[in-house]
Amino acid sequence: MPDRAPVPSTATTPEEYVAALRQLKAWSGRSFRDLARLSRDRGRILPASTLGSALTRSTLPSMDIVIAITEACELPPDEVAEWVRLRRQLAQLEADGDAPAGVAAPLKVDVVTPYLLPSGPTSFVGRGAELTRAGQILTTDGQSARTVLITGPAGVGKTTLAVRLAQLAVEHFPDGQLFADLRGPHPQSGVSWHVLGVFLRTLGVSSHSVPAALEDRINLYRSLLAQRSVLVVLDNAAAGRDVRGLIASGPRTATIVTSRSVLPGLDGSRVPLRLLSEPEALEMVKRMIGEERVSREQPSAFQIVNRCARLPLAVWIAGARLAARPDMPLGALARALADEHRKLDELTVGDVAVRASIELTYAALSRGQQEALSYLAQINTLDFAPWALAALMDSSPADATKLLDDLVELHLLMVHYTDNAAPRYQMHDLVAAFSRDKAAQILTPAQRERARLRMLGGALGLACAAGIRINTDFDEVPFAAPPWSFSVHTRDAVLDDPLAWFKDEYGFLKTLAEDMLSSVPLPAAGLIVALAPFMQLSGYFDDWLHLHTRAMGSVASGPIGASLRRNLGELSTIVDDYPAAERHYRAAIAMLDPADEARIASTSAGLAYLCRLQSRYAEAEELFGRAIDLAAAAGNDNCLIYATTGLGVTLMEQGRSVEAAAVFDESLLRSEAIDYLPGQAQAWRCLGQISRLRGDYATAEQQYRNAERISLSLGDQLTATHARCWLGDVVVKQGREFEGRRVLAESLWVYRAAANRWGEAAALYCLAEAQLSAGKPGLAQRRAEVAVAIWTEVHSPYWLAMATATLGRARERLNHPDPVSGPAESAP
Repeated sequence: MPDRAPVPSTATTPEEYVAALRQLKAWSGRSFRDLARLSRDRGRILPASTLGSALTRSTLPSMDIVIAITEACELPPDEVAEWVRLRRQLAQLEADGDAPAGVAAPLKVDVVTPYLLPSGPTSFVGRGAELTRAGQILTTDGQSARTVLITGPAGVGKTTLAVRLAQLAVEHFPDGQLFADLRGPHPQSGVSWHVLGVFLRTLGVSSHSVPAALEDRINLYRSLLAQRSVLVVLDNAAAGRDVRGLIASGPRTATIVTSRSVLPGLDGSRVPLRLLSEPEALEMVKRMIGEERVSREQPSAFQIVNRCARLPLAVWIAGARLAARPDMPLGALARALADEHRKLDELTVGDVAVRASIELTYAALSRGQQEALSYLAQINTLDFAPWALAALMDSSPADATKLLDDLVELHLLMVHYTDNAAPRYQMHDLVAAFSRDKAAQILTPAQRERARLRMLGGALGLACAAGIRINTDFDEVPFAAPPWSFSVHTRDAVLDDPLAWFKDEYGFLKTLAEDMLSSVPLPAAGLIVALAPFMQLSGYFDDWLHLHTRAMGSVASGPIGASLRRNLGELSTIVDDYPAAERHYRAAIAMLDPADEARIASTSAGLAYLCRLQSRYAEAEELFGRAIDLAAAAGNDNCLIYATTGLGVTLMEQGRSVEAAAVFDESLLRSEAIDYLPGQAQAWRCLGQISRLRGDYATAEQQYRNAERISLSLGDQLTATHARCWLGDVVVKQGREFEGRRVLAESLWVYRAAANRWGEAAALYCLAEAQLSAGKPGLAQRRAEVAVAIWTEVHSPYWLAMATATLGRARERLNHPDPVSGPAESAP
């Protein structure tokens, strides 16, 4: 059989033309039954017997038969047009022997009023706002055609809304309504050409008058609609090129287009469809199975609609299954839908299935887009950033972003933007279930595992780099070479604002680390260690404890195990559990290799800080000194500054203020030299304490404000409050009592929200001093009593002595009231 289809160019008589058609049928290898079926798919109802009879005669077959046979043989449009042209030429010669060859028969149009809309939905719910808005667009008289573009994911109800909208607008389009499903299989010839043929015949154009060329069909179509009031509904458009020639352009016409793509190249009023709300989804089920049945098992009904992800098609299928089984408990279907592996199989009724609906979109994707969906199925979090897909696919974030945006345009993904204007992508639950099934077919288990390791490695590298850039800690994350990492250039681009990146990615990173702990404990635990600085900044103390405790169950030794212990020591110190803190710090030191000077230094500094809080000054001085020496030897400048400042506080609390001030000045200079902002904030706060002790409250105020400003620039609310608390105290001491008490009250609220007992006691102590200054010893006594109780509980002797002295003064004032003080006392 020849590769090319026979052409009728040599046919000069009807007999030769019919013979050429018989050769074309033989070339196609199709039976008359096949040709009839394929013709029916294209909108032409021609029985196999009619086609067979036409090819056994010597007379010209009708134009419908010529077009039906050539289309069913899947000839391209230009070859179909050639068959049509020659058939028209032979017919003209038959009718008028002296007419010149190639002259077409006169156009014949019988005016008809078409109504091609399918039947409307019986369980239509919701979409009130969309119906109102789109209806106003369609029915508003204007000087130009109106186009409504209804877009959304598979199964969201685009066709249902379009048909409902068209039915409500029927009276505004008295000359007819056209409808075409553009999803038909026309791989070679183009959907517009075929649909235009159907529309032209529907509008009254006889078959032999339908032009063969696409441009001629478009021109005739537009001419016929120019003076008519017709509504055109084009359902399931794959791309703008499918519909441009089909959109009505007459001033009294309107077009509704539905698509799973956003159709960026088309003009029109856009109506994006969202998922149903929970009440709307429940209402759909009620209409299908009855309100009484839903009321009897309302909890199960809620589970069903939510496990259908409130996707209209899925909810309708669930309702249809229940309607067909009136004795089936709603709980049985709810349980079946809870199984992620069975969910898509359960959402099938008759020939309608969620899986098949999504499959139509999936089949049109490129190989890269299909692979992207399969890789994204490895993500277990609500949303994600482009770098996650880049790591999964071993590509660049730019390439990943292009793939993600393509999938958004096809409504397979959703996108939203954070407060930092960063895009976050999300996959619909049912698309995720579909993608997991496809991933099992496209990716081998080894490929999936390597992809997840790349994602973990990319996350670990970014989190470590972000931690260094926010510069809040004086330790570093210990891990061997990560399973995979981004280039330095990519890290720089992704981490343009490291603190904002941490805020956006925290939930993703936390879930990823927990998910991977059991399979790859070392890098997963490393990621948890890398999250500690941000958790401290943000006050996520519950997460800090939970994640580190879980990680210790998987990694109990080595550098990472020591870092987990050290972080837990710091957390326990923050929440005033000093015995637990000491256990963690000492366990961490015991795990470390003596040669690991940097980590021994940072852990020793944390333990020294703990000893200083408990007024164990000799131990604190020894440990801070050790940390200073080791940090200097290891080149760990951040730890060196932290330990130096800690030593200064130890000296200050022993009354050695001159020595302490010199140490704080040294820490500030070192911190400014390397731009270590946490060190600068701590040094300014400590210098403020020196000025406060000297009675230089104006200088102390400025120093506290410097500390607060720097800490807030880091996003460290708790550390900023450490400065703000003492700021309130010196403001009161300068006579601005109302302002100072307000600052102290705000600090107290922050400390209580963070469960920081030491800070709570400090704020209460300063408030007690402020109330004494205001002549309110009763309020001062109550606040001082609580401060004494807390500092007794956490065993902080230095500050306990301060609070006890204040309490004593308050009680003495109550016993010997100042005659100039007013009798009334109220809270600040």
